[in-house]
Amino acid sequence: MTDNTGLSLSLTSTRPARRGDNMARQQRILDLLLETGNATIDALAAHFDVSRMTIHRDANALAQQGLVEKLHGGIALRNRAATQKTVSYRMALAREGKQAIIARAISLIRPEQILVLDDSTTVAEMLPLLPALAPLTIITNAMGVVQTLAPYPDLRLICLGGDYNRPRNAFFGLICEQAAQGLHANTMFLSTSVIHDGTTFQNNPDIIKIKRILMEICDQTVLLVDSSKFRKGGLYRLAGLDAFDHVLTDAQIRPAIYEKLKAAGISLEICQSDDRP
Repeated sequence: MTDNTGLSLSLTSTRPARRGDNMARQQRILDLLLETGNATIDALAAHFDVSRMTIHRDANALAQQGLVEKLHGGIALRNRAATQKTVSYRMALAREGKQAIIARAISLIRPEQILVLDDSTTVAEMLPLLPALAPLTIITNAMGVVQTLAPYPDLRLICLGGDYNRPRNAFFGLICEQAAQGLHANTMFLSTSVIHDGTTFQNNPDIIKIKRILMEICDQTVLLVDSSKFRKGGLYRLAGLDAFDHVLTDAQIRPAIYEKLKAAGISLEICQSDDRP
C-alpha cells in the first residue's frame, strides 16, 4: 500500500522512551493515523524503530478494538469519530492535564472576539465552553467545530471550504488557504503532533500549510499541547515555539524540558488543575 502522505518513504526514525509500553506506542499510532488516515507497516516500523512483527501485533490489537482496518502491507483508520471516543484511547490522553490546559485557554477569550480554531482533538475540547462566552465569531476549517457549535445563534461561524479530508473531518487545500488569507482574527487556538528541540511538527504537509496561514492572520496564537507531545519524531516542521504568544502545557512536562524552553525565552506556561491537592 502506498499512503497519500509519502509517509512510507519519509518518516524519521524515533526510539520510544519505553520499548515495552505497547499501549503507549499503539496510542501514538492512532495519533498518527488521525492525521494521515493510513500508513504502511514498513513506515510504522521505521518510525517507531521496532520490528515489522511488533507493528503487526499493534495493528492486530487496534483492529480487535475496531479502531483500524488491516490492509495489504498497512493499516487504515476505520472511523475517526469512534477512535476519538474510544474509552481506552481517551484514558491515555492525560485527561486531567488537558482539562487544565483547556480551562486556561478559555480564560484568554473575551466576548465579541474573533477566534480561529484548528481541527485538533485538543482544541475540540474547548467547544462546550464557548457558548457561555458569546457573542463570538469563529473561523475554522474543521467540520466538527461547525457541527458542534451550529445550534448556538450567538456564535457566528465562518467555515473555510476546500478539499474535504474524511479522516480528519476538515478542509484543506488551495481553496481553503485562499479563503483564510482574506480574513483577520484576534486569537488562534491550535495544537500539534510533536514538539522536539523547541520546534513543532505535523505529519501531513496540507495541515502545515493551512495552520501557517491561519497563524499569520491572527493577532496572537495559543498553542495547546499536553506533556506527551514533547518527544522525538515529527515529519514536517510547523514553527518554532517562539512563534507562539502562549504555549500551554500540563504539570507532567519533564523539568529539564521546561527549564530549557524557559531559558530560551519561550512563553511556556504550566496549567494546573484547580482541584489539585
